[in-house]
Amino acid sequence: IKMASNKQTHIFAEDMTDDMCKTATDVALEAFQMNFTKGKVYATVASHIRANFDKSFGRGWNCVVGRSFGAFVTHEIKTYMYFTVVPGVYILLWKA
Repeated sequence: IKMASNKQTHIFAEDMTDDMCKTATDVALEAFQMNFTKGKVYATVASHIRANFDKSFGRGWNCVVGRSFGAFVTHEIKTYMYFTVVPGVYILLWKA
């Protein structure tokens, strides 16, 4: 997986504070920089993002990472973001 620069970060939809959006993109970039030796890369990235948000903003976060998925979620106000930091890989983050 290629590492994204800030130019490759794109937010498609969000209902979050600017600080939370920045945290989400920073944590996602950090997750994609981790060394993966085995296992499912996208699940590991999603777990890393979720754990960070659970710790930083309280428990109850959900995260999906992948190339192709559909979703319909209900989220708390100001806790939803759909974005990418790596071309072709998308991240859906929300708190239920």
